[in-house]
Amino acid sequence: KRVAVIGGGSVAVDSAESALKLGARDVYLIYRRSYTQMPAEEDEKQGMLKAGIHFLLLNQPVDYVTGPRGRLRAVRLVRTELGDNDASGRRRPVEVPGSDWELPVDVVIEAIGAKPVSGAEAGYPSVKRTKGGLIVADPKTGATSAKMIFAGGDIVRGPALIIEAVKDGKAAAQAIQRRLQK
Repeated sequence: KRVAVIGGGSVAVDSAESALKLGARDVYLIYRRSYTQMPAEEDEKQGMLKAGIHFLLLNQPVDYVTGPRGRLRAVRLVRTELGDNDASGRRRPVEVPGSDWELPVDVVIEAIGAKPVSGAEAGYPSVKRTKGGLIVADPKTGATSAKMIFAGGDIVRGPALIIEAVKDGKAAAQAIQRRLQK
């Protein structure tokens, strides 16, 4: 199998290395900025290079290409160049017009950073939040300050392991079921 991993942080590193260990023939790490701007640690990046993971830097995915039966065939990429600094202090990737191309792959793993949608709180003003924007929820049930709205995972605790989000989801599902049975 040919595996594309999208991202440049530690989760992308773990995903790429795991794909290789699980038998992927070729693993491509796709990152829209340069090597030096990748958030992964230097030893992680060097480890991937030594393991034979292909770096496709200054490339940004724009679409997935499927075959006639809907099976993934490729990821469509566009080359980028670095522009002015963005709010994070890193140089913003800018798409190079007419530079799109397709990378044939069998699997894509999206390992990119995730943040709450800006302005999402406006739709649920009764949901209490911390000063940092996280949702305040009961740690045992996921119940929020709004009736029948539950939350868990990173939106409650900040960046954490996926197992924590799974645990939160299970607890919330059980709490919802109990409320619906009343």
